Order: sequence, then structure tokens, then C-alpha cells
Amino acid sequence: MDRCVQVSSWCPGEAVVCSGEPVTPPGEPEEGQVRLAGGPHRCAGRVEVFHAGRWGTVCDDAWDLADAQVSCRQVRCGPALWAPGAAQFGRGSGVIWLDETQCSGSEAHLAECPARAWGRNNCYHGEDAGAVCAGVSDSLEPEPPHLRLAGGGHRCEGRVELLHLDRWAGVCGHTWGQREAQVVCRYLGCGTPLAAPPGHTPGDAPGDTPGDTPGQVWLEQVSCEGTERNLSQCKAGPWQEHTCAQGGVANVTCSGGCDVILTWVCYHGEDAGAVCADSLEPEPPHLRLAGGGHRCEGRVELLHLDRWAGVCGHTWGQREAQVVCRYLGCGTPLAAPPGHTPGDAPGDTPGDTPGQVWLEQVSCEGTERNLSQCKAGPWQEHTCAQGGVANVTCSGSALATPPRGGAGSGPVWLDGLTCTGEEGALSECRHKGWGVHTCEHNEDAGVVCAGSGLADLTHLRLAEGPHRCAGRVQVQHEGRWGGVCGLTWALPAADVTCRYLGCGPALRAGQVSVGTEELTWVESLRCNGSEGNLLECQVKVWGAPPCPHANVTCAQRGEALPPSNGTLAPSGEPEEGQVRLAGGPHRCAGRVEVFHAGRWGTVCDDAWDLADAQVSCRQVRCGPALWAPGAAQFGRGSGVIWLDETQCSGSEAHLAECPARAWGRNNCYHGEDATCHHVEDASAICAGEAPTDSGLSGTPQVRLSGAPDRCVGRVEVLHQHVWGTVCDDTWGLRNAQVVCAHLGCGRALRAPGGARYGRGSGPIWLDDVTCRGDEPDLFRCDHRTWGDHNCHHGEDAGVVCAGNSSSGEVRLVAGPHLCAGRVEVLHEGRWGTVCERGWDLRDAEVVCHQVGCGRALEALGGARFGQGSGQVWLSDLTCAGLEQHLGQCPGPTWGSNTCGHNEDAGVVCAAHPFTPSPAHPSPVPPEPSEPFQVRLVDGPHRCAGRVDRCAEPFQVRLVDGPHRCAGRVEVSHLGRWGTVCDDSWDLSAARVTCRHLGCGPALSAPGRARFGPGRGPVWLDQVRCSGEELTLDRCQRPGWGEHDCDHGEDAGVVCAGANPPQVRLRDGPGPCAGQVQVQLNHTWLQVCGLTWGLPEAQVLCRQLGCGPALSAPVGPHLPGEPHLAGLTCDGSESQLLECFGEWVGPSTCTGGVAQVRCVMPKGVAPSCTYLVALLVLMMSLGGALLWLTLRARCVPAHLGTPRAPSSIYLPRRASPGETQVLQLKDDAP
Repeated sequence: MDRCVQVSSWCPGEAVVCSGEPVTPPGEPEEGQVRLAGGPHRCAGRVEVFHAGRWGTVCDDAWDLADAQVSCRQVRCGPALWAPGAAQFGRGSGVIWLDETQCSGSEAHLAECPARAWGRNNCYHGEDAGAVCAGVSDSLEPEPPHLRLAGGGHRCEGRVELLHLDRWAGVCGHTWGQREAQVVCRYLGCGTPLAAPPGHTPGDAPGDTPGDTPGQVWLEQVSCEGTERNLSQCKAGPWQEHTCAQGGVANVTCSGGCDVILTWVCYHGEDAGAVCADSLEPEPPHLRLAGGGHRCEGRVELLHLDRWAGVCGHTWGQREAQVVCRYLGCGTPLAAPPGHTPGDAPGDTPGDTPGQVWLEQVSCEGTERNLSQCKAGPWQEHTCAQGGVANVTCSGSALATPPRGGAGSGPVWLDGLTCTGEEGALSECRHKGWGVHTCEHNEDAGVVCAGSGLADLTHLRLAEGPHRCAGRVQVQHEGRWGGVCGLTWALPAADVTCRYLGCGPALRAGQVSVGTEELTWVESLRCNGSEGNLLECQVKVWGAPPCPHANVTCAQRGEALPPSNGTLAPSGEPEEGQVRLAGGPHRCAGRVEVFHAGRWGTVCDDAWDLADAQVSCRQVRCGPALWAPGAAQFGRGSGVIWLDETQCSGSEAHLAECPARAWGRNNCYHGEDATCHHVEDASAICAGEAPTDSGLSGTPQVRLSGAPDRCVGRVEVLHQHVWGTVCDDTWGLRNAQVVCAHLGCGRALRAPGGARYGRGSGPIWLDDVTCRGDEPDLFRCDHRTWGDHNCHHGEDAGVVCAGNSSSGEVRLVAGPHLCAGRVEVLHEGRWGTVCERGWDLRDAEVVCHQVGCGRALEALGGARFGQGSGQVWLSDLTCAGLEQHLGQCPGPTWGSNTCGHNEDAGVVCAAHPFTPSPAHPSPVPPEPSEPFQVRLVDGPHRCAGRVDRCAEPFQVRLVDGPHRCAGRVEVSHLGRWGTVCDDSWDLSAARVTCRHLGCGPALSAPGRARFGPGRGPVWLDQVRCSGEELTLDRCQRPGWGEHDCDHGEDAGVVCAGANPPQVRLRDGPGPCAGQVQVQLNHTWLQVCGLTWGLPEAQVLCRQLGCGPALSAPVGPHLPGEPHLAGLTCDGSESQLLECFGEWVGPSTCTGGVAQVRCVMPKGVAPSCTYLVALLVLMMSLGGALLWLTLRARCVPAHLGTPRAPSSIYLPRRASPGETQVLQLKDDAP
């Protein structure tokens, strides 16, 4: 994770120097120090603060994300993700130091936040506050050792020392070498090791100071690979203090670090950067696989001195092949066969020198990023004495292709991942930040590992055919070849197979009967035709019942294909249903036309999408579809419109097979003029063959769209004569620099992503673009193949260049002072006005900053400062407030509007103490009104890189409510608090707010200013949440400040809180009547009847799910019992919790006890009392009847003699020969 430091002021010449070591010294904690305890790792847990020599906790009253933000910053764990309360990470012990903290989020220490006095609170440890921070990439690992170089001439030279048990000591040097030194230099930000000399003998190290123990060491036998992040990851002996028996203490001399100095970043044209010594590594070699069947198979060749030559194969193996396949993006190595002897490599073309090699004795570990990091002999051109030239067969790029496992649920955590392949976990790769993304779940990434067995689908061949591009499709699995069941085999799967095998398009896809002894490995296979290989299709593999095997005939390379405007027909006449692409730049792009009833006609674009274009491209044998434009993109056709509302699945062989309206039936006529028929003609652009390798005619073309200034906007590139966009994955300032230089627009200032300048249309041509910054154009940078991406137009990349003209200069005229007036901008040497359409405070903010007048107070329209003259240059601007001038804001091009001067925009700015003349705006942006955060990005480690301003953390609060977990919702933006409109506001949005504030579940989402109207801007409107978002700004919504509301529509929230009160009725005749009791802090309290009335009873009946309240009686006073006093409602609340105010709490009560009687809902029994009484009566009657029965059966009639009341006759079993009699048992004494 990038580390942010706090900057509270900024002046030229001031600097901040980052240190690679922790600030807090070992030993006694500092006053005000913070730690996170009881959590799963050091960046999550219960917040504890050190004060007056003791650690104590923080109460969760008023605890929110701003407080957690300060705590996370103080423990150096990145931004806060969550601010839980209610002892989420267990109850602490000891004193509760802080309560009701009110941080703004910009403080450097928690002790700086407003709060109650130290130790003053009304809490218990069940309310301990917690924090969950984004953390650092290694936050789940043990802390790295404290490390320094001592006794040298500067901080990057000297004796290696480690801090352990509060004492510094060295490292034994007898196993110390270059790899170990590499780890130390990198960890300290000191570049590369220049020397790792034999250690000094104990005690003779130069530069020792009193108190050092230069001869003592903590570790010996340290052994590193050189790629570890710190010494704790290297192998070593146990930690113990001793002296070295041999070799002395380890020393290092590094090439020298670069302390990163942070200077004021006025705008992105002055972004600060840093270049450290270890960034100047040689460029990785240019590498290819030649002479194979596809780009991921063949002879390993390196480009050196502008010539390609191979690598000797006698030391070549699986590890070396692993490096090559990973570097080329070709998955995992399937085979690293013995090299061909010089000159006999198949597939060699004239000009190759297959027997010549540049390197021999190449030896890799398998984890290197490229071959230049492996051990090898010197670079020289020669032939291999043995082993031939190294070869590799990789599994193909499909191993990195997401399988179709369905969309996930919950948050999308990571986007824009850029890994080297050496990381131990995905969290160590560069990414946009946890939870920062512009993706949907239909873009969820997946992976297929070679160990799954699915990689065997890339082992393909065509057997028993007339040539290598025809025959039965077979897959090799577990060393044996087996077929593919032909029952689901179709032309799309055949296209994929032909393309993967390096053949031409599929001509036929059929079945062939086989014997029962033949293996069938693949049971079913369904492709759409655009996949790179069969691994990407929906597939059921490894074992199937006997069935016919799939067969395919592909066109051989160089074989003449049928004419591009149709399939083969014996007489040359087009066939029924034949398709052609007309009016385009080449045969694989154009207007879709279909042949029916002896005539060519067009297709209407209603419901036309990529699946329809896919079928069209397959039918004309032009590969997968890239784009499906409508609106007569390639000109209007003529004649009949044959098809409308086509609904292809993408797997059909012909367009005529797709569901659609009847031939010639359409609703695409738009006027009386016959030429208006074809304004909706559908088109298709296929991958196909382009006129040139780049798909461009002449010089590569780039343009910027979506902003008035020609040097600002969305990046668009021309490929195959069609303009498309660039995805923002890996997009950065170096890429922007190439674009700006190519367009002659000066240096790059910013490289915004996320469709900052609007969503483009058409294909997304480029993705994962990675430039060095000195390329002549964007097309020379590394990138995916044209049209290969995993993006949508919400990720379109943009650039902001410095420009080379005065366009965008601004002035304020006709106002009461220099910092207020009508806005006028200079373009093409002429001053013009700005239209009020879309004009808001963020647009005004740009103007005020540009003229040096502080922040904007008002954004006015309606020619408030009089009507201007000349051109209305700008309208419908959507500034973020951070641009240098209005020309950099997204909006229409200069002069593209229909505004009149009665709509001229104006501004009122907060005057600056040093106000320059409006006609000559100051080039220095104003100082920020409050501290903000900066970070270092794109550097080799966390203490070096380009200075970048951190994103403002999203803040929310609830105000004017009865307690901290209920009230009007207010959010902070651009340093100002504003409200949220209740349009579309619902319980899902309330759930996001309550979770963000650590207030438990949401109970209700009241609108219409339930907690009173707010003040200031209405920041958000039409907020639509799923309920799973982390914060409100992640929900679907318009831009900041875009609304049609007033403060009478302010949204509110009622959350349950950490410990929500419970309600019950006791001692009543049923569930909807009785004495009212409320549970607070695990104690049931009676409700005092002094303030109890029908409104309160109405709310309680509603909460219990009963009918309306019939009465609110007050029972007799019960002295000595605890009561809940002060409860008052207005009757509109949904729960009693909403009636709680600061005055509500346990107290004595001089009145009676509150009771309630509600209407019983239908279908509910009024009470079980009568049933219980009936049951008791029936049991009594049953007992009496049982007694009478026993008396009648057990007392014979002939025994008429009197008997004692305590006697009973019991039957006795008679002995043989006797009759059974009753024996009288007398229990009397």
C-alpha cells in the first residue's frame, strides 16, 4: 500500500523527508501513542491510547470513520475501512481514556481531536471503539526487523545491525554476500549493493560510538535469495547474542538511496518524483518464440544488437521455460523439448539464423521475471556445441483467461491488478486500492491453474485428415489421445479449434462414427466463437459415453478463401441467406447486408448487439466480432430492409437462423422520403484481416474527446478505420506523457481514468498499456492485442496535457470587485462568455482558483452581472473543482452550444489577501484551506516515487437526531458538509449509512426532512444502493451536487445502534396489551407514565405489529422499581427508539407505570388463558372419574364391613388352588 503523510502547509522550499524506519522508538510508548489490539492483525482491532503512563480504550460514543481514519494514519495502516463500536474486537481493561471524539479526519494524532477530558466518560468496556484499516501488503506477516547501517560514511554504508530486545547488534559475515546485501539495500531504500566486504573482526569497525557493541551479533548463517523484502524472510540461525567465530561482522556499501523530498504540488504538471539507484536496471531482453505453430510455441530467440538468435539448450529445462512462458503471457510450460540441432528447426524462414545463439549455460530458479535475471554465460554469437537450440511449448494465454464460473456477490475488492508474478499474495500486487473499482460482477476475474487438468484442453490435434488442418479433433489427457463428442459440436467451436491450431477459418464442422475402443475425453463443448482456445468454452471433460467424434475442416494458411461477399455457389449467384459487409474500409467491417428472395437488403439496428454481429462475422469468415454499431455507421444502404429485431444467441451458423421479425417486416421507416429508410442500418466490425499489421493507414492516429481543450480529454485511437477508446487498467502518467508529446500538447499533467471525460462509444481498442514515457506514440508501448480487454466504457482513460496556447485564460468582469463578476474565457485570441447550463459551484471553484481569489462562494446564472458580447464559448461543464482552467473540464467543444448571452454565468469568490489582476491570473494556485494527504506512487518502494494527492476519505454523519445513530444524513465533499435528497432513498441506502457509522442495522429511512431541514449544498440525489456497498459514494448516483431538491427533502436514517433497546408487554390478557417494559444495557425497565400518552402508545403498537392503540392507561406507582423516564413521541415514528432523546434514561418516577392496549390483529388468538383454564378443568374432571372407576372396581360388594379411611384394597395374585381374593391392607398405626 502507498503510505500517506500529512501536510498542513506548503511553501516552496519546504520539504518532508521519508524515512524507512518507524518513528516510534522502542521501549516506553509515547504520550498519545495509539495501538490496535485484539484484532486479526496489526491493522485491525480495538483502539487503545497511551496516556499518563497507562494504556486505555476509547468509547464508541460519536465514534465514526473520521476518528478511525486518524487512528489508522497514526499506526501507519493506510485509510480506514470501518469504524466498529460495541467492543467488536473484545472488551478492553483498565481506564477508558477518551469519549465522544469528534475528529475531522485530518488530524495527525487521535489526541488532537476534540473530545471529553481524559478519563471523563459515561461508558463501559462493552462500548470500546475499534478500527479496521486498509493495512499494508505485509500487514499479516510479522513485523520486519529494525535495521540500520552503522559506522559508515552515510546512512547507506556501514555495519549491518538489527534491533532486538531493545539492543542493537550485528550479523555474522562468514555467509554474507551480494544477495544478502541486495535485501538490505532495497529494504533501506539505498539502491543496489556496491560491495559486501568481509566483515571487520569484533571491535575494530570504524566509526563505532560509545554504547555500540560492534563485535556482538544477533544472527549468523544468514542466507537470502536476493528477492526477499527484508532479512526476516531469509534463512538464518536462531536469535541469540554472541560473537562471530569467523568472518567478522557483515558490512554493506549501497549505491546510495534517495530521501524523498516532498515539495508543493501546485498542479499535476509539477508532480514531484524520485529516481533511485536500483531503478536503473538494464531493460529486459526482447524475447520471442519462433518457428512454432502459434506465438506460445517455438524456438527461444533473443534480440541483441538488432539481430535475433537463440539460446543453447544443453542446460535448458522446465524452470527456464517457466520464466519464458510467464514473461510472454503464455501460461505455464507444457514442454521444454531437447533443442533442434543447428539448422534443422522446423518453420525457419529466410533471414533467420536458427543455429546461431546469443546465450548458453542459462540457469534459472523459475521465479525470475525475465531471462536477464537468470544466470548465464556472456553475450556472444556462436553455435551450440551440444544440445541444440532451446525450445518451449507453453499452455497458451488461455490459462490466464477467466473461466465462466458465474458472477460473484458482495463487494468487488480489487481492480487494476498489476503483478510481476513473484508476489506471495494478490494483495502485494499494485492495484487501485481496496474497494476502489469501476466494475460489475459480470467482470469478475477467474483463473484456471495447470494442476486442474483443464490445461490439457490446449493439447489439441486433428487426426486422420487429408492435411494438418483437417481431421478428427483429439485432446491429449493423461498421456493418451481421445476425441471430442460431436453431439454438441458446432461451427463456433470449430472456429476456435482452427484458430488455435494456426489454421484458417473453419469450413465445415461435422461428426464421424468411431469404434467403442476409442476414448472420448470431452463430453460436451459449447463455444461462441470468440474464445482463444477450447479452455475458455463451456466444457464437460474427462470421460463420456460412446458417441460420434467431432470432425473439422479448416482452411489452410495461404488457401484461397471464397469471395468476401458470400459463400460459394456453383453459378456465382449469391445463396439464400448469404451475408456481406458493405461500405466499410475492408471486407471485415461494414454495413450488414443479407441476400433474400433474389435481392440484397439491410438489417435494422433495433435490438442489434454483439451476438448478432458475432454471427455475421462468422458467416463472412472474419473471426470474432469487435463492435456492433448501428445508426448507419458505414453509410445508409438502399433497397429493402430485410431483417429487424434480430435476437441471436451468438452460436448460430447463419444470420437467417436467428429469431427475428418476418422477412421485410420492420418499423425502421422514419419519414415520407424513401431515403430515410436506412438511417438505422446495422453494421459489424470483425477482427478479420486488417490492411496493415497495425490496422492503421499511414501514421498512427490519436485524438482527445470530451473536453473543450484539444489537449485534454478521453483518449481515442484509430484502428481498422474505426475510432475506439483505451482502458484505464495500468494507465498512468508515463502513458499520458506519450499521448501529450504525440499530439504536441506539452507535458502530461494528469492521467485520469474512470471515464472522467465521459464514456466513449465503439470498441475498446487497447488495454493494459504500459509505456516508458519516451515512445514516439502510444502504439509502440506494451499492450494487449487490439480489441482484447476486460473493461467497459466506464473505465475509459483520459489525459490532461499542459497545452501550448492561451486557450482557457479567464477573467471576471462587471462585478462589484475583482473577485466577482461575469466569467469570460479566452480562446483563439477572442474573449467569450460561459453559459449557465450545468454551471455549479465546482465549475466556479475552478474559476476562483484560476484568478487567485480563494474558494467559490456562489455560482450564478441568468446574466447576473450583465450580458456579455461575442461568442458563448463553453456550456454544460462538469468540473471536479481541481482543474487548472475551464477548458480542462468535461464538456462540449469550444462554441458548441445554443446559448444566448441572457444565460451568461458568473461567480462570487472569497477574496484573497493578495488578489492579482483578473486579466493576468496568478500562475500559482492558492494554498489549501485545510491539511490534506499526499502519497508516493509508482516508486520502487514505499519511500520513493511520484508525489500524489490521496483521495479524500468519504465522511458521513447523522445530525439533529435523538442520538448519534439517528438523524439527518450529511456528507462531506470538497471540505463542506451537505445533505442527501430523499429521491430514491430507501432502507438499502440507510443500511449502508448505518454500517459505515458502526450503528448496527438500519431501522428506517425517513425522508422529507424528518429531522429538520439542513443547510449548505445538497450533495447527493437519486442514491440507489444494493445495501452491500461500503460507503454511500459507492452507490449508483449522479455526480456531486447534481439534484433537483430543496432542504425540505433531506434524507434521514434511524439505526438500531450497537445495543438496540428491546420492548415487551407483561401481565396483559394477550400479546397486544399489558405493562410496557424496555430493555437497556441488559436490564428491563418499566416506562414512567408521566409522559406516556396515546402518541407513544401508537408507536409501540406499530412496532409490535399490532393494530392501532385503543388506550394508553397508566397503572399504579411501584416505588423502588427502576423506570425509563422522559419518553415522548409525536406518533409518526416507526419504533420507540426514534423517540429516544438525550433526556431519556433510567430514573425514578413519581407517576404510575405505562400500559397499552392495542387492537388485536386478525388471525391472532387473544389469549391462551381460557385454554389453560379449560385444560385444568378437564384434568380435574378426569381425575374424579378415575377415582370413581377405581372405587367401583377395587371394592367388592360382599365386603360390607366398615373399614378405616386410610385403608385400601389391593389385589393379590392367588396361589395354585386358591381363588383370587382382595387383601385388606391397613396403614393405620
